[in-house]
Amino acid sequence: MSSKILNYLKEYIVITIGCFFYGVSINYFFITNHLAEGGVAGICLILYYLFKLPVGITYFVINIPLLIIAWKLLGKDFLFKTLYGTACLSFIIILTEGWKGPNSDIMLGSIYGGVFIGVGLGLIFVVNGSTGGTDIIARILNKYFNISLGATMLFLDIVILGIAAIFFGKEIVMYTLIAMMIVSKTIDYFQDGYTKSKGITIISTKTEEIRVRIMNETGRGITIIKGQGGFTRNEMDLLFCVVSKFEVIKVKTIVKEIDNFAFLTISDVSEVLGEGFKSLYHSK
Repeated sequence: MSSKILNYLKEYIVITIGCFFYGVSINYFFITNHLAEGGVAGICLILYYLFKLPVGITYFVINIPLLIIAWKLLGKDFLFKTLYGTACLSFIIILTEGWKGPNSDIMLGSIYGGVFIGVGLGLIFVVNGSTGGTDIIARILNKYFNISLGATMLFLDIVILGIAAIFFGKEIVMYTLIAMMIVSKTIDYFQDGYTKSKGITIISTKTEEIRVRIMNETGRGITIIKGQGGFTRNEMDLLFCVVSKFEVIKVKTIVKEIDNFAFLTISDVSEVLGEGFKSLYHSK
């Protein structure tokens, strides 16, 4: 079995494990404690509480048109992982339907539910996977209109939680927000860092190929720095780019596929101002 196939197999195993954590959390913690959620999962929970529509089936059905759009606009590699993640999560939610966790303390349900979903999504994001939903919408808006992923997902989550507040009351939404904050922090842990961006320096004999793929697949700009080897004294090009923490795995994967002997340094960046990040005009 080739290393590339083995790597793909490992990635899909990780996505499966991540979906298991996510699916179990939906049934064992969220539904048991009548909690809401953001994104498409939140819509499915609202429909379940109101009409008893099965969450797993509803989740997959809602994602079908989004997956078609992703296939047209985001490419096959993203589509395959997203299709698998969506189908796997839907299946696990159906499989674990009826699993009831403790419901005597809704705060504990929020905390542990948030941790489980955070672990699940953290694992999925580490291998550049996705479970569909609002992630697809956010990626499309980011790619074609340069709207940040975080801003889009936050807006959609606020809308969905607002609807949940109308039907189920503000208290449920407040507990849900606690869970969502824990999800976010747990994902940060898996992404190996708490800063919003990472600075990456790449030294390789195949910088041109790496440069083209990073720019095409992440949409990030790259600076070419002229350098010289300390031992060989040979002239060489160094690549420097700044990416979001969610894109670090993607960049590392690209470099690994092109040049196993490349040298990378990855550092925390406290703030980034300029195109593709925070506006320089609005900074203080």
